[in-house]
Amino acid sequence: MNKKKLENNIKKFYLHRILSGMFFAVPIMVLFWQENGLSLTEVMLLQSLFAIVTVVLEIPTGYFADVKGRRKTLFYSAVSTSIAISIYSFAESFLHFAIGEVFFALAVSLSSGTLSALVFDSLQDLGRTHEYPKIWGNSIFYGMISLALSNAVGGFIGEVNLRYALFASVPAFLLLIPVALSMEEPRKHKDIVKEGYTQELIRIMKFALVENKKLRWIIIYSGIVYAFNQSALWLYQPYFKLTGLEVAHFGIVFASFQLVSGFSSKYAHSIERKLGQKYSLAMLIILVSASYFLMHHFVYLFSFSFCFIQQFVRGFKKAVVNDYINQLATSNIRATILSLESFASRLLYAAIVPVVGWVADIYTLSQALLILGSTALVSGIVIFAFLRKFKIF
Repeated sequence: MNKKKLENNIKKFYLHRILSGMFFAVPIMVLFWQENGLSLTEVMLLQSLFAIVTVVLEIPTGYFADVKGRRKTLFYSAVSTSIAISIYSFAESFLHFAIGEVFFALAVSLSSGTLSALVFDSLQDLGRTHEYPKIWGNSIFYGMISLALSNAVGGFIGEVNLRYALFASVPAFLLLIPVALSMEEPRKHKDIVKEGYTQELIRIMKFALVENKKLRWIIIYSGIVYAFNQSALWLYQPYFKLTGLEVAHFGIVFASFQLVSGFSSKYAHSIERKLGQKYSLAMLIILVSASYFLMHHFVYLFSFSFCFIQQFVRGFKKAVVNDYINQLATSNIRATILSLESFASRLLYAAIVPVVGWVADIYTLSQALLILGSTALVSGIVIFAFLRKFKIF
C-alpha cells in the first residue's frame, strides 16, 4: 500500500470536482437547443431521457465499480464525459443531442457513488475516516465555486456564440481522463457484492415502500418536491429572455443560484432546528408553489430573483430530508434507502418534465409556470396529509 499515492487521491478528488464543474454552457443550454431547432417539449424529453437512463444504470454501475474497481470505473466515466461533450459540441439535431445525453447519463452513473467509495476507502487505508465529512464538504464547495465561475463566464461566451460555450468545456472534461488514471486503487474493506444481492434489494424496497408507511410517504413527498422544483431549471433561460435579461447576464444569475443553494444547504440544519420537522417539510412545497405563482404573475427584468426561492429549496431539501430518512432507516440499509429516494425522485421528474415542455409549447411559458405551481401545491398537500396521518412529526 502506497500511502503517498493514497493521500494524493484526496487532492486529485478535489481536482476532479473542479474540472467536472467547468460546464460553461449551463446558462445558455436551452437557447442552444432552441437555436438548433428543438421545441421545449423536445428539450424536456432530453432531460427525461437523461433521468431515466441514470436511474436504470445507477445500480448496475455501482456493482461494476465494486467488482472492477473505483479507478477503472472513474476512467470509463471520464471517457464517457469526453464523448458526450464532443458530441454536443458538434450536434445539430434531436438525435445527436439524445446520444449525447445517454453518454452524459452513463458518465454520471459511473461516477455516482464511486468517487465517494474511493475517497472513503483511501481514508480508511490511511486511518483517517473521521476526516471524510470535512473532505466531502470541501469537495462540494470547490465544485460549486467552479460551477459558479464557469456559469458566469459561460454567459459572456454565449453572447458571442452559443456553441463556443460548449467548446470551452472540452479541455476540462478531457483532463478528467488522466486525473482518473493517476488515482491509486484503495483496498476493499468490505465485499458488498454477495450472493442473493437481488433478493436483499427487493427485501429493502419492500420494507421502505410497503412495510414502513412513514418511510414510504416521506420518500414520495421528497420525490414530489425534487421533481417540481427541478422542473424549473429548463424553463429559466426562455423565461429570462421573456423578462428582457441580456444573455451575457444569464451566467451571472446562474452563478448566484449555486451560491444561494450552497448557503441554504450549509445553514439548513440551523433553520430546521428553529422551525421543527413539520413546518420544515410543509415549507418546501409551499415555497416551490409560491415561486411559480410569482414567476407567472410578475414578469419583469428582475423576476429571476423569484428563482432564488427554488435554489433555497434545492439546498435545504437535500440536507434536511436526507437526515429524516437517515433517522427512519437502520444503519445496514441506510445507503440503499437513500438510493431508493433518489431513484423515486428522478422517476417522478422524468414523468413531469415532458408534460411541462408540451404545455409551454402548446400554450405559453407563463401558463406552464401557473400549472406547475398549482399541481405542485395540490400534490404536496395530499402527500403532506399522509405524513400527518402516519405521524411523521
